[in-house]
Amino acid sequence: MTQHDSLPATTSSDDKAEFVAFFREGLAQGNRDAFIEHFLPRITPETRQRQPLSVRGAGPAGFRRLFDGVFDAVPDLHGVVRRWGPTDDGVLIEFTLLGTLGRQPIAVDIVDRIVLRDGNFVSNDTYFDPLPLLPRLLAHPLLALRLLQRFHRSRDELAAGEPGTARRSNALNLMAAGRLALAVASLAAPRRFGSIVGVRPSAELTYMTRIYGARAMVMGLGYLTAGPRERARWRKFGLAVDISDTVTGLTHLVRRDVPTGSALTMIALTGSYAAIGAAEIAAEQR
Repeated sequence: MTQHDSLPATTSSDDKAEFVAFFREGLAQGNRDAFIEHFLPRITPETRQRQPLSVRGAGPAGFRRLFDGVFDAVPDLHGVVRRWGPTDDGVLIEFTLLGTLGRQPIAVDIVDRIVLRDGNFVSNDTYFDPLPLLPRLLAHPLLALRLLQRFHRSRDELAAGEPGTARRSNALNLMAAGRLALAVASLAAPRRFGSIVGVRPSAELTYMTRIYGARAMVMGLGYLTAGPRERARWRKFGLAVDISDTVTGLTHLVRRDVPTGSALTMIALTGSYAAIGAAEIAAEQR
C-alpha cells in the first residue's frame, strides 16, 4: 500500500457514492482524450498510482503516462463498474475493462483500492492478473511495444520525486523494458533478429533465439511486476546473467569461432547491461 505523510481526512458516505458515480462515468467514455480529461481534475500532484505491468505513477503526468500506453494498444477502451464498497479512507471498486486488442475483444476484471481526500485521488492501487493478456501481446508485438512507455517515468514525474532514487529506478525500469522489447523481437521475428545481429538464419538459430526471447521475457516481467524486496533479488539475478553472457561472448570473440561483428554486437549489448546493473546496485548500497 502506498504510504503518505498524513492520513486523509474522513470522507463521508455521500462523498464516496458521488466519487463512484464520477468513476463510473469516466470508465464509460470510450476514448483516450475524454477518459483522461474526465479524471485529471481529481488527480493532484501528490496522487500516487500503482498498477501491474508499469512503474508507479505520480501526479497528472503519471496518470497520462499510464493510460496513454493503454489507449495506444486498445483505442476503444471502456469499463463497467460491477460493485463497490466503502473503506475507512476511500473506496474499493470492482470493474471490468473492455476493448479491442489486435482485432479481438478483451475483458479484464480489475479491483481499484482508492484513497480519497476532498473527493480527489490520494492513491490508487490497481489489482488484476496480467498473465491472460500476455499471449495476446506476444501475438501482436507492435501493440506490446506501445505499452513500453508505462515503464518510463516522464521528466515531470522524476522532478516530483527524490532525484537520485528516481533516476536509479527509471534506469532499471528501462533496462527491464529493454529486455521485454528484445524478447518480443526474438519471439515474433527470430530470423530477422538474427540477421540484425549479423548471424546467418537457420532453423537451429530460430530455436535458440526463441529460447533467449523467453528468458528475456521472464527476466523483464519478473522485475517489473515484483515488489520492492523481490526487485532487489531480480537485479542481482539480472546482473549475474548479463555478466555470464558477456564473458561467454568475449570467450567466443577470442576463439574467433563466431562472426566478429555478431560477437561485438552482443558483447556491447550484454556488457552495457552488466555495467549499468552493477553501477545501479553499487549506488543503492552506498
